[in-house]
Amino acid sequence: MALGCALLGQLLDVGYLFHYIFYLTLTLPLLGLLVSLPAMLSCRAELTAPSGQVRRGEEARWRLTFTSRLALPAAQVSCRVGLRGGFGGKTVRVRKKIRGVYPGKRIVWSVDTGHCGLPACRVDRLWVWDCLGLFALPVPAPAALALPVCPIPEPPGPLRLPEDAGAPEAVPRGKSPAGEDYELRPYRPGDPPRTIHWKMSAKRDEPITRELLSVRRPLPVLTIDLFGPPEALDRTLDRLAGYSQALLDQERPHEIRWVHPETGAARRRAVSCQREWLACLTAILSDPAPLRGRSILESPLAAEGDGPVCPIHISGEEASHEA
Repeated sequence: MALGCALLGQLLDVGYLFHYIFYLTLTLPLLGLLVSLPAMLSCRAELTAPSGQVRRGEEARWRLTFTSRLALPAAQVSCRVGLRGGFGGKTVRVRKKIRGVYPGKRIVWSVDTGHCGLPACRVDRLWVWDCLGLFALPVPAPAALALPVCPIPEPPGPLRLPEDAGAPEAVPRGKSPAGEDYELRPYRPGDPPRTIHWKMSAKRDEPITRELLSVRRPLPVLTIDLFGPPEALDRTLDRLAGYSQALLDQERPHEIRWVHPETGAARRRAVSCQREWLACLTAILSDPAPLRGRSILESPLAAEGDGPVCPIHISGEEASHEA
C-alpha cells in the first residue's frame, strides 16, 4: 500500500518530496531483508522432550526451542507441526506462525500420556521471515522425536518356573554317564591340568579329562496379544512389564513375542537388561493396536532350532503358564 501511494504521487508529480518517498519505499524491502539477514541465517530450532521416556499418567511436554549463533532475534518463524498419538494413532498437522523469535524462546505442546503408546512430534516446513514479512529462508528442521509412554509394572508375585521344582536338565556335550555331572574323555592338548581325572588315568594308563556338562534351562517366553481396548492393553503391558522386571531381578534372560495384529508377522525380542527391555517396549508400541486382530496363540510358539521354552501368555485378565 505504501508503494502504491508513493507511485501514485510520483505519477501525479505533486512535488519533489514524493520522488524521495517513492525511491525510499522502493528500496525499503531490500533494506529490511539486509537488516534481517544475519538473524535469519543464524536461526536454528531444536525439538526436545523432558526425558527419554515417561510413565503412563505422568506430565510430559514437547519443547521447540529457538537458538541463534549470533544471539539476534528473528521477526517471525512459520512451521508445520505434526502430532501423532500413541499405538498408531492419527497424525494431526497444524500450521503455526511465531512472532518475535528471540534466542531461547520455547513453544510447548502437551503429550497425551493417558494410555501407553509411542506419541511422536515432527516439525517441518520451517521458514524464518524478514522484519517486513516479505522474504523467507528455510531453516533446517529438527529431527522427529518419539516419546515412549511406558506401562506401570504390576508385580506378578513369586515366580515359579519349571526348573524351580527340581534340578535343571543336564545335557552333555557328548555322551552322558547317568548320575554324573561330568563326562570322561581322553586328554587333549591345552586342557587345564586341574580337569585331569588321576584315578581313571591310572586305570586306563592314559590321561583322562573330566568335561563338565552344560546345563540347559527352559527359556522363559512372555507372549502378548496386541489388540483390544486401550484400557485392556494398558493392563496387559503393566503385567508384561512386571513379569519382565521380575525375571531381570533374578538375572534370567527371556524373550518377549507377539504378532502383528493385522498381518500376523511374528515379532520376537530377547531381553537381558533394562536397555533391551526399553528397545523391546518401543518395538511393541510402534505396531498398531486395533480393537480386533490376530492372536499369537494361533501360531506355534517354538520354532525350529529353539531349545526348551517356558511360555507365559499375558493378557489383561491373567497370565497363563505352560511347561
